[in-house]
Amino acid sequence: MNDYKAVRSSLDISKSIAFYLEMSDPAAFRLRDRAGSIRTINDILQGRSEKTVEAMLAELEQKGGTYYAGEIAILRQNIQDFQHQKMMLTQPYCKSSGKTYRFRTFDNSIGRSLKIVDQKLFDKAAKAGFPPEFFRETYFDQVNIYCLPEHADFYGSTFQNCAFAVCRISAPSFIGASIYNSEFHSCVLEYADFFEAGIAHTHFHDSALSHVTFQKARMKSCNTIDCTLDSINYLTATLDGCSFGRVTASDVRNLDTATITQGGAGQEECRRNRDTIFQALGVEQEAA
Repeated sequence: MNDYKAVRSSLDISKSIAFYLEMSDPAAFRLRDRAGSIRTINDILQGRSEKTVEAMLAELEQKGGTYYAGEIAILRQNIQDFQHQKMMLTQPYCKSSGKTYRFRTFDNSIGRSLKIVDQKLFDKAAKAGFPPEFFRETYFDQVNIYCLPEHADFYGSTFQNCAFAVCRISAPSFIGASIYNSEFHSCVLEYADFFEAGIAHTHFHDSALSHVTFQKARMKSCNTIDCTLDSINYLTATLDGCSFGRVTASDVRNLDTATITQGGAGQEECRRNRDTIFQALGVEQEAA
């Protein structure tokens, strides 16, 4: 069934599982080791581990016993919902609609009037099919975005505290968009254009990015963790305080033209940060 819906991220589920393991067996799962435990659990949920999800759940149920049985049953359902939504990443969202919606509007700092979309309106449109220009010049406020038509046009739109959650994002335009305090988790992001987009405090994790351009994009304090990157273009982009961890990267282009800074840091710290990014993305630097 193509029942697209918002689901918890594998990282968020992993934090809950780690908590119940710590409560049930504090000797084996110590609080000080929580970061490692969460990473290990998330690898299992993402299929990056030899241990199966069922084996992990069996261990959790055995350790939690009857005391945490209700909470663990909810976690099992969370995992099933996440796995179902992830399976649907191979299928394009094909609904469309000519329905007309009444939007409240918001005037941004440059005098542009944006339509306002909240979660209730997004869910309603997702169920019926998105009308033309639903996404263009729109202000998305705390919206969990879990399905999108191909070639979605986000030109001039603003995202505040949003999540692209286990979502297939195919050939979208984020030209001139502003994305703040948001995240892309367990997404397939392909043939995307972030030309001159402003992206701040926004993180990519457990996602596959391919044929994505960040040309002239301004990225600040953005982390890319546990992602695969293929054919990514950073032509004259700005990366300020950005980091990359546990990424698999290939065909990363024009990184040498990007301005890589570390706001407030000294020259040597900025150089080290630049070196770290080049190394993480598998790009050789020309000798100075």
